[in-house]
Amino acid sequence: MVSDTKVVFRGIDHSQAVADAVQKRLDKLERFSDEIQSLRVILESPHNHHHKGKVFHVGVEAVIPNHDIQVNHDQHDKHEHEDIYIAIRDAFNALERQIKSVYEKKRHQDRAVSKPLETLEVPEEF
Repeated sequence: MVSDTKVVFRGIDHSQAVADAVQKRLDKLERFSDEIQSLRVILESPHNHHHKGKVFHVGVEAVIPNHDIQVNHDQHDKHEHEDIYIAIRDAFNALERQIKSVYEKKRHQDRAVSKPLETLEVPEEF
């Protein structure tokens, strides 16, 4: 269970619906990994005057044992991110991929360490 969770709104009015969407994604993430110690989600709407619509930026920082993972979805050319819920989804999907990658590397390291070394018997003649 995540002991420390922060959701920060920058340039966006606080919305309970958006906070609930973040919590729903966090709950899904907790089912995947119970080692997340803290999570910080930054939701912001940068001031870009050259865009017709607002493109939202979602940053997620997660701390798991021995790793700090940061996801910054700052893609101004993605018009799908004019919808904050899609930007949240994409950021959490990227975070999940990175966490899976960390666990996969750890599993491979554990396998390499746990393999017993083969011993060769040397004849006594040597």
